[in-house]
Amino acid sequence: MPISREGNYLVSQDMTEVPSIGIESANLDACIREAIAHPYKSVFGSPAFGFFEESLDALGELPHLEYLWFWDIVLKNIDAIYTLSELKSFGVHDKRPAIDFSCLRSLRKMVWVYKSTDKGISSLQLERLHVWRYSAKSKSFAGLQTPDTLEELEINWANTRTLEGLTPISGLRRLQIHHCRNLESLATLHDLFPQLEHLVVGACGRIDPREGARLAEAMPSLTHAFLNGKKLV
Repeated sequence: MPISREGNYLVSQDMTEVPSIGIESANLDACIREAIAHPYKSVFGSPAFGFFEESLDALGELPHLEYLWFWDIVLKNIDAIYTLSELKSFGVHDKRPAIDFSCLRSLRKMVWVYKSTDKGISSLQLERLHVWRYSAKSKSFAGLQTPDTLEELEINWANTRTLEGLTPISGLRRLQIHHCRNLESLATLHDLFPQLEHLVVGACGRIDPREGARLAEAMPSLTHAFLNGKKLV
């Protein structure tokens, strides 16, 4: 996601579907005014790009926002996101208060760094969900909230041994699973996601390579599939 300075502001042309402006603490008021005047529908922030705030209060002046991505930050207050009634795409790290996602009804895409106290995700009409660092004492996916509207699911760095606990999603078309080093089996994949077309599983070394052949045979809907670098379909 190339980010460059255009005049006085940091801008990315390809971070989201529309141009995105960076919010910088040293230039906070001017960045907000520029986001209003342009208007930018997408904003981002990170300490690497000059954002050091402990809250997202400034976003309260940008109710038109549709895309939001903040990373590598510690936030003490995120209440301003509840004023963003048009928000379609959202991403923020887990060092923050819990979020009630049921208040963000317009969300369709989300990067979710897992936080067990978040709630309301299952109530959303999400199309795409990328989950990072899911961890549960039970080592099952029973605590993972996944709406049954998903078309794409990506799971990175989970501590589970099987797919037990995942919500069946009949319409899921794309699934990626990466760096789940305890994962030993994909045996129930065809029952969970019967219409799956695109599957990529990487850095999950405990899965028996022979399981790939069984998957390809059990899931005729697959048109693109890789297991730990080996092409299945």
